[in-house]
Amino acid sequence: MKNNIVFAGIAFLLNSNLSLAQIDNNDIVIGKRKNFYSKTLNEKRELLIYHPNSYNNNTYKSYPVIYLLDGETLFNSFTGVVDILSSDASPQIPEMIVVGINTSQNRLRDASPTKSLIGYRGIKEDGLDVTGGADDFLKFIETELIPHVDSSYRTNSYRTFVGYSFTGLPVLHSLFTQKDLFNSYLAIDFSAWWDNQVTLRNFKSFLESYNSEKPLDIFISTEERVINEVYPAKVNATWTFMKEFKKNHPKNINYGFKKYKYKEENHHSMPLISFVDGLKYIFRGHMINYDEMYDSPELIKLKFDALSKRLGVKISLREDLVNYFGYQFLYTHKNMEKAIFYFKMNVENFPQSSNAFDSLAEAYKVSGDITKAIENYQKALELDANNINSKHMLDELKSK
Repeated sequence: MKNNIVFAGIAFLLNSNLSLAQIDNNDIVIGKRKNFYSKTLNEKRELLIYHPNSYNNNTYKSYPVIYLLDGETLFNSFTGVVDILSSDASPQIPEMIVVGINTSQNRLRDASPTKSLIGYRGIKEDGLDVTGGADDFLKFIETELIPHVDSSYRTNSYRTFVGYSFTGLPVLHSLFTQKDLFNSYLAIDFSAWWDNQVTLRNFKSFLESYNSEKPLDIFISTEERVINEVYPAKVNATWTFMKEFKKNHPKNINYGFKKYKYKEENHHSMPLISFVDGLKYIFRGHMINYDEMYDSPELIKLKFDALSKRLGVKISLREDLVNYFGYQFLYTHKNMEKAIFYFKMNVENFPQSSNAFDSLAEAYKVSGDITKAIENYQKALELDANNINSKHMLDELKSK
């Protein structure tokens, strides 16, 4: 399909939000491809945009955004991770928009914070003469790309920056030079060896002047290195940085990290598992347990209040999932108090949702509180004049 990225893989059958009819009769579209001209870089940049299934089903919900470098290679698999971790009955992360940035055209230039001709093996490489453009690349992201995304999509203020290997360098460089632009950072086995470990030196300079109190999260991963003839590294520079960061990072920056075992993962196999582990760390506390859902739903509200406070932005459990819980107690397990609790939770979290008020009204109707049922059906119609069920129920209740 023109201007769309289409994937027909069987893995998407796992997504509970897809119906068999969609799979049988239509292409499965996971994102859109668009070109964006950057005045800062004086060139067009290709963007890959993913938004969750619920995005087109409402007009009122805003979403966190992941800015993903190496989008041309990681977009398909990483958006699949976002989709599966945010779906089903026990989501581990919120639904999110993903902006993949194609970095293949000038990867060396854009990712390197300094100019250097010395490659990974410690010898001069003429192809590195283009390096040193990370500041301009980050300026493009801050002054052009993010404003464009925020004006084009329903985003909230929470942003995550993700890079792998060489593109992990600008992720950390952004932390050091762009105060509070992102809320969380995920650097997957980043090239800490670059320019005689310049990122480690920059970290030490960063500590001397850093004065922010905004809560941030960062997750860094690497794998065990071995000394061999092809890559004769004496140390794992990424692990060296990770240990130093653990020892001295500012208190307002929550730090998660992982070193994968040799022969279980390597530099090229670890991006996907690191992305999973990184998102689960950043959004720790999001996943709900069944005992909370059935026995103590008030704990879910407390949990998401705490999560929202930690992240600095309102994070809510998916509207469709909370609605499902409400109906479980309205008709299946028949606990009116818990049913109304869940429906009220949706109304509080999504006050522009006609369906949320319609469901709460139904619960009041079943409980026998006709006054509150009418009140909430009217509110549902105010939000959506085409809500046929609310109109029908109001007519029925008022005729009695």
